[in-house]
Amino acid sequence: MSINVMQHLCDRAGHVVRIATVCLALLVIYLSPRSVNGDELPVDPCVNERIESETELVSMSPTDCERVFLFSTRHLPHDACCVSLDQPAFHIYQIECGQSRVIDSQQYFASIRPDRPVVIYVHGNRMPASNVVQRAMQVRQMIKRTLTQPVDWLIFSWPSAQEGIAIHDVRRKADRCDAQSLYLATIMRSHAAAGTPLAVVGFSFGGRVVTGALHAMAGGTLSGRSIPGATIEGAGVEVGLVAPAIESNWLASCGYHRFATKNMDQLFLMYNRRDAVLKRYWRLEKVRNQTALGYSGPTSFAPRIDGSRLPVRSRDFSGSVRLRHAELDYYENGCGRDFARLIQESASQAY
Repeated sequence: MSINVMQHLCDRAGHVVRIATVCLALLVIYLSPRSVNGDELPVDPCVNERIESETELVSMSPTDCERVFLFSTRHLPHDACCVSLDQPAFHIYQIECGQSRVIDSQQYFASIRPDRPVVIYVHGNRMPASNVVQRAMQVRQMIKRTLTQPVDWLIFSWPSAQEGIAIHDVRRKADRCDAQSLYLATIMRSHAAAGTPLAVVGFSFGGRVVTGALHAMAGGTLSGRSIPGATIEGAGVEVGLVAPAIESNWLASCGYHRFATKNMDQLFLMYNRRDAVLKRYWRLEKVRNQTALGYSGPTSFAPRIDGSRLPVRSRDFSGSVRLRHAELDYYENGCGRDFARLIQESASQAY
């Protein structure tokens, strides 16, 4: 056999080996645990079936001293008339080092500390379970940049995945907000009873869930329902709302969420007078003069529990966010710094 033929066969063999090596590497990557930004996420087989994909996309450093929890209501009744409020059967997870561990409510509330604030994050509409943790972590990172102390984070995951198109989907989710507010109120009341400093951040319909929960905590009714047991007023919760999809007069003295201000210490309101989605807010109830608080900006607010005026800090993002109804656009334009200050101020609150 000539030297040229032998060389040709060697080259072909080497080419085959290289192809096999690449294929093997791709197979290993495909079969490895999912990753985000290059960080491998080990999967806990014991909770994989129950986790509803809500915590697949989490990545945390083992040295991070903050704790992250998720309370899910996606499996609970959506109609406020049908919800069970004595002991709602939340699905609760602690998210740590890329893994999600199932815990119960007793374990969670036994772990909270009065010397560390808890920040509750409530997402907006059209947020599937598979994306909620990733979005919450993005918001968390943008706020943490200017935080000077560790806090605990609680993600409130409610059934908001897209169902249908356009206005039909929006109306369906608006109808769910009362039930979600009642669920959230039971969680917030337990924090207040434990003396835990509390801040809460909500986007779009998440803002409606937040103010409804504060209203229910103070004894207010939603869809004719109220939470059982003792009511709480004067909780001093720090509230941050981003483009809230709530009527501009709902926090006024005669508004649907009028008791919410009794549990607020102050309100940070991020609004946008050019928001193309909130501009059409009136189509929810087909009433032309209805405007969203996230569109109009500050209007009228009921007093706090002591009769004093509610401190409202507001920013119009129409120059930077423009027509978009996009949560992260607010954080990319400085909203995170304002909410970091809000959270730090919550540490001084005592119930």
